[in-house]
Amino acid sequence: MELLTELGDDSAVKLLQGQWEEMGARVNEHAWDGDWYVRYFDHDGSIIGTHKNEQGKIWTNGQSWPVISGFAPRQRAEKALDSVNRLLNTKNGIKLSAPGYDGWDSNKGGVTSYPPGAKENGGIFLHSNPWVIIAETLVGNGDRAFEYYQQINPAAKNDKMEEYELEPYVYAQNILGDEHAQFGLGRNSWLSGTASWTYQAATKYILGIRPCYRGLEIDPCIPQAWNGFEATRIFRGATYKVRVNNPQHVCKGVASLKVDGETISGQVVPLFSDGKTHDVEVTLG
Repeated sequence: MELLTELGDDSAVKLLQGQWEEMGARVNEHAWDGDWYVRYFDHDGSIIGTHKNEQGKIWTNGQSWPVISGFAPRQRAEKALDSVNRLLNTKNGIKLSAPGYDGWDSNKGGVTSYPPGAKENGGIFLHSNPWVIIAETLVGNGDRAFEYYQQINPAAKNDKMEEYELEPYVYAQNILGDEHAQFGLGRNSWLSGTASWTYQAATKYILGIRPCYRGLEIDPCIPQAWNGFEATRIFRGATYKVRVNNPQHVCKGVASLKVDGETISGQVVPLFSDGKTHDVEVTLG
């Protein structure tokens, strides 16, 4: 919709807007479970990822994507993410689901072939963690977003190599969860899309420097304790030196934006494409 708006294709935007609204309404009518969103509807209509299930009650991806897609109203978004923090988060990362399935179930298939806490069966599947990080920044929780970032950061595991057992310079595919006897053991390094997604979560959503069709959108969501940060972004032929100040120690909210000393409205630094360096000063508040 954003691209088609820029291209001036109003009829296509209207069509997609209607489909987005219809899908969002259906998700909220049928998939909200009271404290979180359900994960699956099976072919016979049975539900996986509801509080009525004894195992597999809650699934991480069922909470992050309703927020990222914009389907979840604010109150539900916060409640779903709080449920992730309460029921799925561990010191080594966010589990894919909980509780784990204990024994083979031919109806559910391969997920039940692993013991509880391993891989898709309640393991800490790293690929899904940055989606929760992004979702937390969208609701303005920079403290929790950065906590989740650090939990799976391989460079932060140098002091626990006897437990982790993987390279400290590359992400694991998964880490054994807290239902497993080897909780904290990393598995299948290199075999993951985690690095690229975590890079996006860190740069576009925690630091909040996001390319858009009209320039660079600046919308940080950082820990309250941070005084700010500096970053350099080369974008479409120009260099942007960004300095973010956080005098009131908030997580999110751009109070003012200056480009080359001049205050501009909104949060988008315009395109220059002139090969020059431009100073961007952001104050949160």
